[in-house]
Amino acid sequence: MGRVRRVRLRPGKAQKIRYQRHPWLFSGAFTADSLAEAGEMVCVCDEHGQPIAYGSWEPESPIRCRVFSWKPADTPNTRFWEERFQRALDLRRSLPTLHATNAYRLINSEGDALPGIVVDVYDTVAVVQLRTAGAERLRPALVRFLTQNLSLTAIYLRRNQLAASEWLWGTPTEEVIIEENGLRFLVNIPTGQKTGFFLDQRENRNLLRPYAAGKKVANFFAYTGGFTIYAAAGGAAQLLSVEIMPEPARLIERNLALNDLAHVPHALWVEDAFKALQRLEPGEWDIIVLDPPAFTHHQEALLQAIQGYKEINRRALRLLPPGGHLFTFSCSGHVTPQLFRDVLFQSAADADREVQILHFLHAPADHPIDLYHPQGEYLKGFVVRVGS
Repeated sequence: MGRVRRVRLRPGKAQKIRYQRHPWLFSGAFTADSLAEAGEMVCVCDEHGQPIAYGSWEPESPIRCRVFSWKPADTPNTRFWEERFQRALDLRRSLPTLHATNAYRLINSEGDALPGIVVDVYDTVAVVQLRTAGAERLRPALVRFLTQNLSLTAIYLRRNQLAASEWLWGTPTEEVIIEENGLRFLVNIPTGQKTGFFLDQRENRNLLRPYAAGKKVANFFAYTGGFTIYAAAGGAAQLLSVEIMPEPARLIERNLALNDLAHVPHALWVEDAFKALQRLEPGEWDIIVLDPPAFTHHQEALLQAIQGYKEINRRALRLLPPGGHLFTFSCSGHVTPQLFRDVLFQSAADADREVQILHFLHAPADHPIDLYHPQGEYLKGFVVRVGS
């Protein structure tokens, strides 16, 4: 890599940025003559020209620079990136909780100081997301590292709806069977949501298993039935899965059969979760799981999202019998853990139910969070017990 372009902060900005160490630097922090190409690696300097960080430049984004190193002595060359990828791999190999699965998140964007890069491994298939121009520039180095350090048969690039996804390397395969805590799941790589499966709910699904013994469990926003299969494996007496999209819904019954759980009474409703909640009778289900998609990806729609979370939780709390349990989640990055707790408080008050919090839930350790980047704590949840 040649000489790194320098960009300059406005007077008075550097001290606060140094202290906060937030990896997102917004456009208003830079001088008007701070210019670089999309995805270019830049050296962020204070008003006196002293280096304070390295990042990737996004000229069309309000988040103008995404910092990947606060050490000015670092040089973002080939060795630097190889060491950064290796650090992420070493962390996963050190996690004892990953010994019970062959599917995990290898790189978690800012959580691994690799902004814009997400890599999920499904047995021998890696699914890559490159969410920024800077991440896209690192594609060759990333693919080289993955093929040299993992036993892979294929690498798939998952893009957003504006660009076509594609197989980057190896032999394309539509479905992969993964193992998780003694259970197996079919994952459709090309058509699945996110990277194919919600790996961030692994430990939360496992928590449901002992609670489900002998209970009637209703799983809303079921996707391919992760919580449903865990409830069945835990000895649930009856199951309901509600999923609005037909394609992932079809995998729920297949996943039950894959785990020899097809004998467990199971109803599948392919419909909107809000409408499905209206069809249930109070006391009909002992446990309700609410794992909706993000209701907003933008701060401007936060109020509407809060109303959505409040409504589904209010309905669920009204339906549960005394002693029933609600597993409820939000994966909206703009909804903080405290805000989600406030929403749950309002839902419980409106439903006029006594509620005890039993567990605070979050993503597992293969989804690390940069302490200075609270937006990385996107998944949050609660297990609550309903009283009278």
